[in-house]
Amino acid sequence: MSTYLVHYNTHSYTLYIWLLPGYIVGAIICFWWFRWQRWRFRFLIAGGMACFAFFFGSMYFTVSPDSTYEMLFFPLFMRGLGMLTLIIAFALFAVEDLPPKYLLSNAFFLITFRSVLTPVMASAFYSNVLYRLQQKYMVQLSENITLTDPLSASRYTSALTENLQHGYGINEATQLATNTMNSILQQQATLLALKHMLGWLFFITLVIAIVSRFIPFHKTVRVPVIHTGEDMV
Repeated sequence: MSTYLVHYNTHSYTLYIWLLPGYIVGAIICFWWFRWQRWRFRFLIAGGMACFAFFFGSMYFTVSPDSTYEMLFFPLFMRGLGMLTLIIAFALFAVEDLPPKYLLSNAFFLITFRSVLTPVMASAFYSNVLYRLQQKYMVQLSENITLTDPLSASRYTSALTENLQHGYGINEATQLATNTMNSILQQQATLLALKHMLGWLFFITLVIAIVSRFIPFHKTVRVPVIHTGEDMV
């Protein structure tokens, strides 16, 4: 078990695997929903957004320096469930009653924006926001990290004493103790930045989930299952 504030590629791959069960369950739910639809389309959209709200909410309330990768397994499952549910639902909603001559153009539009441009733009946006929030909280936290603060002084003294006991000179020990304090600042700044972003994302997705529950979609999406005759055997 290791904290997820320290990033490793192997841990990322392990976490991404937990999206797959969510995809499978989401595909089964969508197949059942559109084959034997018993509720309105907006309930499916609200359910998909609720999965994202659960993901962001659980991340917001559980993220901490002591949190582990194992705590992310179920939230990622819910993220995969909500993601595939919304992808299938809006894709079928968009192509319902669409003339066949526009299907290829619509597929190109969906692939270009949903699978190429949107992930790149979202990744760049969130990375930029996370970096700016990290710098903001680094400045705020560093204003209080002085030797006059008892907690900061005790951590610095502890790190300095430990380095001196390992045989480092006073200059090297001082530099290493300073680096230790800087690492603590970076970790805390990252934690606060994540909390800031996750809080807003949780609020936005929760609002969208509630609002989408009342959006009057003006058609019912139903995918027929065509039964073939013996000539197709």
